[in-house]
Amino acid sequence: MLLTLWRLSTTWRRGRPFWAGLFVIPGALIILFPPFSNLKLGDAVISMSTIGGMSSLLIGALLLVCGLSMWVQPRFRLAAGIVSVLLSLVALVVTNLGGFILGTLFSLLGGSLAIAWTDEPKKPKKAKHPEGTPEDTSGDVAEGTPGDVHGDTGPDTTQRVQPT
Repeated sequence: MLLTLWRLSTTWRRGRPFWAGLFVIPGALIILFPPFSNLKLGDAVISMSTIGGMSSLLIGALLLVCGLSMWVQPRFRLAAGIVSVLLSLVALVVTNLGGFILGTLFSLLGGSLAIAWTDEPKKPKKAKHPEGTPEDTSGDVAEGTPGDVHGDTGPDTTQRVQPT
């Protein structure tokens, strides 16, 4: 049972930019909460409610939506990633140094991961010299050697571009 749940969660995580969303959501929360929290030191109450409070509410909420959309709708990962990067850079200037720089860094990293993520499987690299074909050791191709212009040459011929 536990193994089945683990396999299902692994399949779910691989089908979407999971780590991107996992970085954007905490970054959004770090940007969102400090302006609305109060710190009590004895009888004194320290409040960080400033004009940046409304902008941190807006930017934090939008970053939260971007992070969740990366998980729910992976096809929007490029738009969500670009918006996350832009909002985190705006948050650096507008909202208490973007959640004391930590929220901006998390959101930038998550947005960058979302932009770079793809669900296409990796293609295996082709071998430089397939097995069974000898490696060309001459290094030069004689001028006037017939060869296909489109790159459909055989394994024994090499196309080289001559400098002009």
